Amino acid sequence: MQIEERKSEVLEYLKYERDERIPELVEIYNGDVEYVINEIWGPLVTILDGKTDNDLIDIVNSIMDKDTYEDEFNEFKLYMDEDDVTALDCNLVWEMITNP
Repeated sequence: MQIEERKSEVLEYLKYERDERIPELVEIYNGDVEYVINEIWGPLVTILDGKTDNDLIDIVNSIMDKDTYEDEFNEFKLYMDEDDVTALDCNLVWEMITNP
């Protein structure tokens, strides 16, 4: 899979996290936004909150265009013992966003 296709998959994942994950959790917890943010989601909600699609593209590009990304990806792949490239990319980028 080419890097541009991989970036596209990661972008879709981040859009899901931004647009759907929190509302789903709020619905599960009967509309208690404060509980979801404070007890379940924590500070992660602020990472994507208010980001536009272009912001997300910039985030993905800044991470996946680094010269070291493929090396980090391969190391992460060994650590995770996973072969699904899309899942690995999404998880690695998420880790890099939440733990810079």
